[in-house]
Amino acid sequence: MLTYVNKRGQMKRKILIVEDDIDLNSTITKFLGMKGFEVKSVFDGQDAVESVYEETFHLMVLDVKLPSLNGFEVAKELRKFSTLPIIFLTSLDAQKDVEAGFKEGGDDYMTKPFSLNELLLRIEAVMRRIYGNTSHIIIDKNIYFDIEKLALYKEKQVVSLTEKEIKLLSLFLENREKVFTRDTIFEVLYDYAEEPNEASLRVFINRIRNIIGKEKIKTIKNVGYTYVG
Repeated sequence: MLTYVNKRGQMKRKILIVEDDIDLNSTITKFLGMKGFEVKSVFDGQDAVESVYEETFHLMVLDVKLPSLNGFEVAKELRKFSTLPIIFLTSLDAQKDVEAGFKEGGDDYMTKPFSLNELLLRIEAVMRRIYGNTSHIIIDKNIYFDIEKLALYKEKQVVSLTEKEIKLLSLFLENREKVFTRDTIFEVLYDYAEEPNEASLRVFINRIRNIIGKEKIKTIKNVGYTYVG
């Protein structure tokens, strides 16, 4: 599961908004962005299918009446290669339309008009149902990372980590098996006023390895590091 990690080390769940009403699309996108999600928006069905094929998302908010492919057709295409959770948005509220949405693989169904707060609650409910407790990332037996608190726990006790170690661990945990160059890591750990320090990076890596297991962070010679836990 690939998730964007910002400069503060905070993890963002990624949502695809598919809505051809430009104003509504913009409103939903801005609202969810303010609530901590990374959001991509598209305006027709074909772009939605291509986006899911090319990128990783945690959930899709999908309008039914769309150009090129309608929402039900999009869902049917997606289910050929993806289990991405889908929340349908539509002005259609007939029972047969609701049934069609679920039949094509929808996880929830909202009729317009709707409140943004209700949409947020439904998104969070679907994610809890699909992904379980998304605030915890299990690292090993008795070791987990709490996304909301940005804290590492071992034997139910908080492990003391520096801010940069938290950022680094967050980057690895939400991008498993992705190779990061040292320069990319420096961009996450250091702001423009700080000078990147490779010796310090090695210290951060070794400290995290000693806590979660040395085999979980692999050094890629002359390139960088990857998390293989």
